[in-house]
Amino acid sequence: MLNNQELTSTTDSPTDAPTIDTSHELKWRRTLRKKLINCLVLIENHGKPTQELMYELRKAKEALTYWNSDTATWEKHSMVFPVTMPVPQTELQIPEVDDVTLD
Repeated sequence: MLNNQELTSTTDSPTDAPTIDTSHELKWRRTLRKKLINCLVLIENHGKPTQELMYELRKAKEALTYWNSDTATWEKHSMVFPVTMPVPQTELQIPEVDDVTLD
């Protein structure tokens, strides 16, 4: 059984050494397996290369690349950039026309 623990885990282990979380590797292994099975099904059903088969092969290659890497790039992160509200156009241009007074 796969035993995943975070690097900062305080659980007792036989060697008392922290283990590295490899759940991202498990995700990419499953993805690669699924994409390759889809490729076999498309080959059996169509018998010739199709656009759908090329797409599945490309995704399988991507999953293999990520599975072989040591980074979990599939985790989504968001960044917030503070922006100031623009000044309304009426405040940027001061009118040069005098008020009309009616006598």
